[in-house]
Amino acid sequence: MQWQVTIDDDVQKIDLPEGSTASDLVNRLKLHPDGLLVVTDEEKMRPIPLISKLPDIPIRIILVASGG
Repeated sequence: MQWQVTIDDDVQKIDLPEGSTASDLVNRLKLHPDGLLVVTDEEKMRPIPLISKLPDIPIRIILVASGG
């Protein structure tokens, strides 16, 4: 199955098996799960927990920074 994924302003098409989770997507993109949020790419963005199955709608990954 193919998902449209936006990271910053970069839009990609990512192929993953049906039933894949947000964690599978993060791993496929080789991103660290502690530094991002996975949300639906809609007017009202909804968070997608990493253990949840990806919905059949566009996805946005928001990279977050932390400091100390």
